[in-house]
Amino acid sequence: MNNFKALIFLVIAGAIACSSPKNEKNGNSDMEISYEIDTVMVDAGDHFFFVRFGLGMSDVDKSRKLLYNFNNQDMKMEIIDLESLSLKEVREYEKEGPNGIGGGFIMRVQVLPDESVLFYDFVGIHHVAKSGEKVTTYKLGEIEWEGDSLSEEEQIDVSSLATKDGKTFYGFYGAQGFDSKTEGIAQFNVVDKSLKLLPSDFLEFISAYDISLQMDGGGMAKSGERKSISITDEKVLIMTSAKNQLWQWDLELDSLVSYPYESQLTSNSKKGNYPVQAGSMEEFRAAITEKNKEVNFGMLVHAPDQDKFWRYHREMERMTAGDTIIYKNVLTAFDVELNQLGEKALPEKFKNTDPVFYLDGMLWQFLNIDDEVAFVRVKPTISE
Repeated sequence: MNNFKALIFLVIAGAIACSSPKNEKNGNSDMEISYEIDTVMVDAGDHFFFVRFGLGMSDVDKSRKLLYNFNNQDMKMEIIDLESLSLKEVREYEKEGPNGIGGGFIMRVQVLPDESVLFYDFVGIHHVAKSGEKVTTYKLGEIEWEGDSLSEEEQIDVSSLATKDGKTFYGFYGAQGFDSKTEGIAQFNVVDKSLKLLPSDFLEFISAYDISLQMDGGGMAKSGERKSISITDEKVLIMTSAKNQLWQWDLELDSLVSYPYESQLTSNSKKGNYPVQAGSMEEFRAAITEKNKEVNFGMLVHAPDQDKFWRYHREMERMTAGDTIIYKNVLTAFDVELNQLGEKALPEKFKNTDPVFYLDGMLWQFLNIDDEVAFVRVKPTISE
């Protein structure tokens, strides 16, 4: 495997293209964004990293500058030291037994401040200590909640959960399965078993952008829009890939605050100019290809040392003669009150991919180079 090496150091600075109107609460702003870009590789030694899902099953311990990448095929956790850009450790986990976390059904991992790990699967949450010993498993459907209650048809969407301490969680709830429907947001505590629900249909609009594969008279697969919840500085923030808008759950007032934004560089929502039903896998893939041309908003990334949030989004700019999609990628800045400060188009060759995290003044994202782990790092700054 390659030793650590830095690749392609490119410095680009520029002014933002324009100021961006915000919601009525926010004012206009005219600030200048500049940035630097570089690409670095991780020294894996003799190890072969698990990159099948593009580090989609990873999390970052920012205080220790460690990235945890879970291999759900071999039940191993690859821990990368982001300071030295080298493999630090590989931990093994058990499928069965008292410390078992199940086999092959883990869909997300989250590292807690004490270095224990939460493994999210379809029925609940496995909490495992740093030593590998399982602390407990929370099967959400079997908990008798205090406070609000779910109907028989409603469940908490485990894939959407966010927590800071491993005790209080936030996520979407509603009917699950092929015909899933988000009925609102849930706050629950697994220690005192309290449950608080905020019923709302504020995300109902995103179902119009779903693509369904219908075969043999039934639903086989669905390509939906991403929606997520994050907790930052006690703010519960909700975002979706379909629209240039954020929401905040005000826990004291038990209400949602909406923050719509306007981009001068791209569309502000998907248009839906693609088939929403397909009768074969070929039609399904073709519809997804068309959908991918439309605007897609990334998740908000907190930069605490800058008192800012950053977000990537993209939209097709043109097609090449060889039918390759060329995207316009945009970087947007927000302040801690969620006012949009400005936006900047990135170089044509820039490709934004998930996940994105912030560390050491830079936005990091995974880059697969011949099945080795590399990171593209953007160091953004903003000034009057």
